[in-house]
Amino acid sequence: MRPSIDAESDARGPSRARRAATVLGGLLLGVVTVPVDLVAALGSLASPQFARGAVGLQRRRLALFGVTLRGTPGGYRAAGYLVVRALIGILTGVIGLLLGLGLVIAVSLVVGAATGTAVPIFDANEPGQVNWSTVAALALPGMVLCYLAVQGLAGIVGVETRAWNAFARPSSGALAQRVDELTTTRADIVDAIDEERRRIERDLHDGVQQRVIALSILLARGERESDQQQQAELHRRALAETRHILADLREVSWKIYPAMLARDGLHSALVALADRTPLPTAVDYRLAGRPPRSVESACYFTASEAITNAIKHAAAQRIELTVTEVDSVLIMTVHDDGRGGADPAGLGLAGIASRITALDGVVAIDSPAGGPTTIRVEVPCA
Repeated sequence: MRPSIDAESDARGPSRARRAATVLGGLLLGVVTVPVDLVAALGSLASPQFARGAVGLQRRRLALFGVTLRGTPGGYRAAGYLVVRALIGILTGVIGLLLGLGLVIAVSLVVGAATGTAVPIFDANEPGQVNWSTVAALALPGMVLCYLAVQGLAGIVGVETRAWNAFARPSSGALAQRVDELTTTRADIVDAIDEERRRIERDLHDGVQQRVIALSILLARGERESDQQQQAELHRRALAETRHILADLREVSWKIYPAMLARDGLHSALVALADRTPLPTAVDYRLAGRPPRSVESACYFTASEAITNAIKHAAAQRIELTVTEVDSVLIMTVHDDGRGGADPAGLGLAGIASRITALDGVVAIDSPAGGPTTIRVEVPCA
């Protein structure tokens, strides 16, 4: 039992060292990026979007601490966050400078006591002024100050996290607006679900049901037919009709929710969707990991609806689909070279907007008359 405990301790040692080095690196970056935060905060006075890059940089830096961040500061709250963050960065620099200065003095005193040389940094200009009794007298106060400085740096991590979460918290006005958006989105989603149910009913009625009726007629004729050759032909046609029914059922089930999306993820589902599309469709997928299932579902059906519109209404010749991620936000664009003029208020595009808005995402539709059409969605993945 003892060797295993020792092995676990040996394994935790390097892990703790890496953790400490990562945190120190994050704190150092916090000091270095103070000018960036201040410049971005000043620029955001002219445009709130100016602070987005600096806020994204700080989010990636705070990820080094392994802390939980809620939301993202936006608008003028982002400018306020950057100002406070800059002050925290300055405080971090002061604490780090004092800690470094204390270490330099401690090393100088130990060297002076060991060699008998002067220690000008301690105002001991004559050799022999600093001895081991001096070091012993200053050891306890020095260790206390060092401990306080280290604890101060550790506390900075908590202060950074609380500052981020405080400024990321939405205001009362934003909450009221969000409630209105959710109320509208809920109604839109109900309408979209009803429309989807009607579409599925039409697919079953006009497709599968008609083929089942045709199959039953063929089977009935086959039972009544006495000519062996005609009976074999009717059976062959019935078998072919059965294959068509299975294909139609697979098509309907794919439209409801493709099993590949749940099993293999968004990338495989989009590639399969492109393969099923009669137009040349290019898929450029650049995500390293798999996004949440709700995001995958919304993006897949957005792409499916956009491709369907391009085929049915835009007379497009080619479709391009791109999926990327920036600052934990999935960005998907569907571009076609059709005649444009897409109506954002239409049921299909309105359904897209409802799906994305329900996930705190945004939809942008650029479809001038004459084309081309580009649909861009941004969905948070954090």
